[in-house]
Amino acid sequence: MTSSGVYELVSYEQASRDDYLRLLSDAWGESALPGDVFDWWFDRNPAGSLRSVARIGDRIVGVAGHSLYRIVLDGEERLATFSVHATTDAPARGLGIFPALERKHEAEAEARGAAVVLAFASKPTEPIFLGPLGWSAVGKLRIWARLLPSTIRPHARAEPHPRFVHEGDAAAAWPNHVVRDASYLNWRYVDSPKDYVAFTSGRDYAVLGHKIHRGHPIALIADLVADDPRPLLRACLAAVKPGSRAVFALPARGQRPAYAALGFAPTHLSLNFMGKALAGHLETDPSRWRFTLGDTDFF
Repeated sequence: MTSSGVYELVSYEQASRDDYLRLLSDAWGESALPGDVFDWWFDRNPAGSLRSVARIGDRIVGVAGHSLYRIVLDGEERLATFSVHATTDAPARGLGIFPALERKHEAEAEARGAAVVLAFASKPTEPIFLGPLGWSAVGKLRIWARLLPSTIRPHARAEPHPRFVHEGDAAAAWPNHVVRDASYLNWRYVDSPKDYVAFTSGRDYAVLGHKIHRGHPIALIADLVADDPRPLLRACLAAVKPGSRAVFALPARGQRPAYAALGFAPTHLSLNFMGKALAGHLETDPSRWRFTLGDTDFF
């Protein structure tokens, strides 16, 4: 426990769950985590999680989390932590609660051996990360989309995938990335309370998700590992639920022509990727990283 004289920071306990969820709901409305997703995201992550709350007296006025992942960093498997699901109660803003919670988690993550701390920052948190917390901007990752409805012929060899059983990291050929072994993928998609379905084509796979985004039903290519993404993209597009307004994706640079051929185009939306080294070096060349929408906490 740490104290500023105005508020105190304490590690999360189950008794704080309702207050944590309440603050997320106050901040994000229908986009906030429901209880079952909150429990799955933090309690079942195979690499672990960090959560803390800020109190003024008996009232919880700030919450923050970090999700730990195994990543490949400069060709070596390391532990990393992502800042996720944080907010401060409106009357308590301006007291430095968010950066204090982040510093607490950075110290705890470093003690666990994390090499870097990363985030896809929101507009309000960007100046805090880049200012008092001393983070570095890496780059804006452009989101692409395909408007619907459309008719896409599914690829004959793609089929729904009940569980991942492969050995090792399915994305081993990628630059810096989250390790995609079977344990991670089964937690992240198969066991998720969210709406995901996975498809395979030989050794390749893709994951299609559905959600409500800004009041509209959308689909998303949550994850995709394939040298040629077109067969799996066709399978995902064919499985999009009726009524979905668009399909979103985060294609790698080399895969953008394949996405464009299937009707995807860049949008005005982007992920604001940034980070900080806890031990060693933070790669700040965005071309040296590769992410999908499923690597974020909000898709």
